[in-house]
Amino acid sequence: MALLKNLMNSTKPAVDTNASPRVSWEPSYGRKTQSGNTVSVYSSQSIATAYRAKNIVSDSIASMPFKQYQRAERSTRQVDENPITRNMPYLLQISPNLWGWTPFQLKKSFTEWLLFYGNGLIWKPPAAPSQLFVLATNKTAPLLDMDGNLWYEHKFASSPKPVYLPSVEVLHLMINPDETGMWGRGVIEFARETFGRRLAANKTQSMLHAQGFMPAGIMRLKGEASKEVREKVREAYEDAMSGTDNAYRLAIIDNKVEDYKPVEMQLKDSNWLESINATDDDIALFFGIAGHMLNRGKEAYNSNAEKFEEFKAMTLDPLLIPWEEAARIRWLSEADQATNYFKFKREALLRMSPKERADMNSTKIQSGQISPNEVRAQDELDPYELGDQFFMNSGVQAITKINKEPGQ
Repeated sequence: MALLKNLMNSTKPAVDTNASPRVSWEPSYGRKTQSGNTVSVYSSQSIATAYRAKNIVSDSIASMPFKQYQRAERSTRQVDENPITRNMPYLLQISPNLWGWTPFQLKKSFTEWLLFYGNGLIWKPPAAPSQLFVLATNKTAPLLDMDGNLWYEHKFASSPKPVYLPSVEVLHLMINPDETGMWGRGVIEFARETFGRRLAANKTQSMLHAQGFMPAGIMRLKGEASKEVREKVREAYEDAMSGTDNAYRLAIIDNKVEDYKPVEMQLKDSNWLESINATDDDIALFFGIAGHMLNRGKEAYNSNAEKFEEFKAMTLDPLLIPWEEAARIRWLSEADQATNYFKFKREALLRMSPKERADMNSTKIQSGQISPNEVRAQDELDPYELGDQFFMNSGVQAITKINKEPGQ
């Protein structure tokens, strides 16, 4: 894309190396844990609990409409999309860039970088046409120039040299900020040992299945046996007994074998299965996901709304609110910041039953909060005549009338 090519010649600012934070990128190959397993962002997602947890969070955020609103005196209106100017509502609700990305794709990609690497970065270049791009966190680093201005060094795949982006062009969110407060740390940095234990458990399960649950053992042969003979006997026994196809088969041993003693491990005695469940619970906690959302636990809820409120308040809001605040700073001019703001429509996640939805809409209509046609629009139904009126239960009166003395 010509836009990226034009940035290849960007000039490096005079960097203040003493003030700039030292960024430690998560290596693609991962790091070794005490369990003996190497854990990377990629390998951690082979754990079912981690894979499902990150998708619950990222898919939930990606599914919510991200809209711009404008306040005027006593009214608030949603800013409409403009395909000609490619304003922010268009980028956030129609398509963020000329590559054909969808808003869902942009929000999901950004959230997954944020969860695993601790930093999410969206670049809005100053050149026309207006576009949004997600920057790879593991190829980006914050820098301070000699005047204290913040820059981001980024290495595009198509560029042999790094590109330097001023902070006003980059929306940067972080979780678990480091001591400088300028760079975040992802879930994997704190959950690495937990992921390592779960990967080790997966490997142990695979080994048990590969051996057909055949126990390890000590085999004693008659007389002296060379290393070559011992290897042949071991291979012959493993070929006959290993694998799920050979599980529970009868082993026939000739008279060369003098004695065989199995070395067995009782899974129930070692609480192995319980430790796996405990590790899965820990992984869910790292992502802020309640057990019931992973089909774990026995929590009881009175309604879908109760589940949603817990998930929204405990897990999503700590990610959504900083994004809403940063968008107002980075994507609006100072003049517009006074009357405009961005907000995720959290209600889009609440999947109520038809009865719950009807009850809620009825309450809103009868209390004058919403008109019948607005309810119909939410259900993608056509409006009807006089449906734009607002209604109020006749039993509700103004406070001034209630407090008025008789005869006054």
